[in-house]
Amino acid sequence: MLCNVQPRLNLPVVFLHDGWFIFFMVLFAFSNGYLASLCMCFGPKKVLPHEAETAGAVMAFFLSLGLALGAGLSFLLRALV
Repeated sequence: MLCNVQPRLNLPVVFLHDGWFIFFMVLFAFSNGYLASLCMCFGPKKVLPHEAETAGAVMAFFLSLGLALGAGLSFLLRALV
Protein backbone atom coordinates (compact mmCIF):
# COMPACT_ATOMS: atom_id res chain seq x y z
CA MET A 1 0.00 0.00 0.00
CA LEU A 2 2.92 2.33 0.50
CA CYS A 3 4.48 1.55 -2.87
CA ASN A 4 4.36 3.86 -5.86
CA VAL A 5 0.81 3.18 -7.11
CA GLN A 6 -1.04 5.86 -9.05
CA PRO A 7 -3.33 7.67 -8.42
CA ARG A 8 -2.52 8.44 -4.79
CA LEU A 9 -5.48 9.53 -2.69
CA ASN A 10 -4.78 9.08 1.03
CA LEU A 11 -1.48 7.36 1.83
CA PRO A 12 2.04 8.66 1.19
CA VAL A 13 4.56 6.88 -1.01
CA VAL A 14 7.26 5.36 1.21
CA PHE A 15 8.88 3.00 -1.32
CA LEU A 16 9.50 5.03 -4.47
CA HIS A 17 11.10 2.37 -6.67
CA ASP A 18 8.95 -0.41 -8.14
CA GLY A 19 11.66 -2.91 -7.22
CA TRP A 20 10.52 -2.72 -3.59
CA PHE A 21 7.05 -3.89 -4.60
CA ILE A 22 8.53 -6.86 -6.46
CA PHE A 23 10.83 -7.65 -3.52
CA PHE A 24 7.94 -7.63 -1.03
CA MET A 25 5.74 -9.78 -3.28
CA VAL A 26 8.51 -12.39 -3.73
CA LEU A 27 9.25 -12.38 0.01
CA PHE A 28 5.58 -12.80 0.94
CA ALA A 29 5.02 -15.47 -1.72
CA PHE A 30 7.88 -17.65 -0.53
CA SER A 31 7.20 -17.17 3.19
CA ASN A 32 3.45 -17.77 2.83
CA GLY A 33 3.95 -20.81 0.61
CA TYR A 34 6.54 -22.29 2.94
CA LEU A 35 4.53 -21.68 6.11
CA ALA A 36 1.27 -22.90 4.59
CA SER A 37 2.99 -26.07 3.37
CA LEU A 38 4.51 -26.69 6.80
CA CYS A 39 1.14 -26.24 8.49
CA MET A 40 -0.64 -28.52 6.04
CA CYS A 41 2.04 -31.22 6.41
CA PHE A 42 2.48 -31.16 10.17
CA GLY A 43 -1.03 -30.15 11.30
CA PRO A 44 -2.68 -33.57 10.86
CA LYS A 45 0.30 -35.23 12.57
CA LYS A 46 -0.30 -33.21 15.76
CA VAL A 47 -3.76 -34.65 16.42
CA LEU A 48 -4.93 -38.15 17.25
CA PRO A 49 -4.68 -40.56 14.29
CA HIS A 50 -8.43 -40.98 13.92
CA GLU A 51 -8.87 -37.16 13.79
CA ALA A 52 -6.15 -36.51 11.18
CA GLU A 53 -8.49 -36.57 8.19
CA THR A 54 -10.90 -34.15 9.85
CA ALA A 55 -8.04 -31.87 10.86
CA GLY A 56 -6.79 -31.79 7.28
CA ALA A 57 -10.24 -30.93 5.98
CA VAL A 58 -10.69 -28.16 8.55
CA MET A 59 -7.26 -26.75 7.71
CA ALA A 60 -8.03 -26.77 3.98
CA PHE A 61 -11.36 -25.04 4.63
CA PHE A 62 -9.82 -22.26 6.68
CA LEU A 63 -6.98 -21.80 4.21
CA SER A 64 -9.55 -21.36 1.44
CA LEU A 65 -11.63 -19.05 3.61
CA GLY A 66 -8.59 -16.90 4.37
CA LEU A 67 -7.68 -16.68 0.69
CA ALA A 68 -11.23 -15.71 -0.24
CA LEU A 69 -11.49 -13.08 2.50
CA GLY A 70 -8.10 -11.67 1.55
CA ALA A 71 -9.16 -11.38 -2.07
CA GLY A 72 -12.40 -9.69 -1.05
CA LEU A 73 -10.74 -7.25 1.33
CA SER A 74 -8.19 -6.30 -1.31
CA PHE A 75 -10.89 -4.17 -2.96
CA LEU A 76 -11.33 -2.24 0.30
CA LEU A 77 -7.59 -1.73 0.64
CA ARG A 78 -7.38 -0.60 -2.98
CA ALA A 79 -9.99 2.05 -2.21
CA LEU A 80 -7.73 3.36 0.59
CA VAL A 81 -4.83 3.84 -1.80
